[in-house]
Amino acid sequence: MGRGKTLTMPERAQVDLMVQLNMSVSLMSARNHCSRTLDNCYISDPVAYGTSKSTGRARKLKQRDERNVARAVSNTMKSAKDVGAEIQVKRCRQGRVEQDSAVILREPLQQYAK
Repeated sequence: MGRGKTLTMPERAQVDLMVQLNMSVSLMSARNHCSRTLDNCYISDPVAYGTSKSTGRARKLKQRDERNVARAVSNTMKSAKDVGAEIQVKRCRQGRVEQDSAVILREPLQQYAK
């Protein structure tokens, strides 16, 4: 989900003026046509307002879990479900870990004569 809009510089100046005039937050938000939360965030710390960035989506597996999956999968023919059960990981992304890991080398399957 995307981030919401932030207050522009003229809106910030208006909020500063309204704070000096001791106006309520709900009245400020009505005059600025923005949410009370937006005004509250700016009033609580005007210097740091709008400077923090989103760090992105959280990883499904921690680095330690990815290493454990890579170790368990290396040169075996286990399914992702079996590997996840073996190392007690909720989400086992075997294919993704194989692509990221340079250690795992799969030998080609040999055809057996019937």
